[in-house]
Amino acid sequence: MAGLLDGIRVIEIATYVFMPGAGTVMADFGAEVIHVEPPGHGDPYRALYKMKPLPQGEDNYCWEMDSRNKKSLVLDLKSELGHEIIVDLVKNSDVLITNFHPSVLNDLRISYEALSAINPRLIYAHGTGYGENGEEVEKPGYDATAWWARSGLMDAVRPAEGDLAFSTAGMGDHPSSMTAFGAIALALYARERTGKGTKISTSLLANGAWSNSLLIQAALSGCTTYIPPTQTNTSNAVFNHYCCSDGRSFFLVLIKEAEEFVKFCNAIERPELADDPRFAELSDRRENSAILAGILSDWFAQRPLAVWRKILDDNAITFGDIATYEETIVDQQMIQNGIFVEFADQPGRKTINSPFELKDFPKRQPTAPPTLGQHTTEILQGLGYDEARIADLQAAKVVQSG
Repeated sequence: MAGLLDGIRVIEIATYVFMPGAGTVMADFGAEVIHVEPPGHGDPYRALYKMKPLPQGEDNYCWEMDSRNKKSLVLDLKSELGHEIIVDLVKNSDVLITNFHPSVLNDLRISYEALSAINPRLIYAHGTGYGENGEEVEKPGYDATAWWARSGLMDAVRPAEGDLAFSTAGMGDHPSSMTAFGAIALALYARERTGKGTKISTSLLANGAWSNSLLIQAALSGCTTYIPPTQTNTSNAVFNHYCCSDGRSFFLVLIKEAEEFVKFCNAIERPELADDPRFAELSDRRENSAILAGILSDWFAQRPLAVWRKILDDNAITFGDIATYEETIVDQQMIQNGIFVEFADQPGRKTINSPFELKDFPKRQPTAPPTLGQHTTEILQGLGYDEARIADLQAAKVVQSG
């Protein structure tokens, strides 16, 4: 069965997860995504997996994750002949994805204004670190800086007496890429209605603010200062993490505490806590939250996680296992819900599925990411370039075939 986006051609002039992640989702649903890379070593994202403190290994897992199902075109965008090729591609494409700085886009003559004049039906998706206005338009931005640190998220999750928390690789990039994908899909729908393309804009800063929007809205509303809790000095003992006898932990979340506290105490075989005058009422539990947290910590430390997991599940108490990233790949709930998918051309090797499904429109089974310049010749031939012209372009180092 053809993919939902079969026949949609995407040009991807972008690097490092954020905007290429949107292209990955489009490729999952059948779009032809052409990833443009510079001659030489290609996209610098190919080498990210070597950077510490990322997990070390032989497999290029970063590139594998975000470049599956794509084609690689190696092209010197700074050259006149390279620009001619991009123009030819734009004439025959539906979407262009980029996260280059506005000054670079202007220098390369691939700004929205320039390319929409060539193809008025083009959807032009531009992602930035800090937005398209203000003094920091050209400032380099990654999810660790623009999404995690600048948005207030990094400070918000810092324990009151602890060190700042580092973000993991792609932690803000991949959610932000879903924003870009949604905007592209909306723009394609608008084109169906109007016949015209448009420009979509998003930034890591805006996505970070959206992710931290409840606390930022609180600040806008003049609410009291948020103080990040510690495990022992929490202001809410039933919204807290606890360690079990086997060293494993879980996060307890009683959102409807007024209704659930008695049920919770009965479930963990501590019914007397519900009658204890220090904890009987919500206001009492808030005043004595550190005392209750200490009691619960000692109690949960007496049994392993598997025992507590069954007790809490059997009594419909809301909690979450605190898993390591290595444990997620054997999580049966993830496996049974198709969160991991196998490469069609690499039996046994798996990658992470994009996070939604359309019932009547299955995704393409992923194929291995492209080698550098793997599809250069194929793409040029599709544009009508003959062998002699392609050979001349290669000799001039305008293009590079894998």
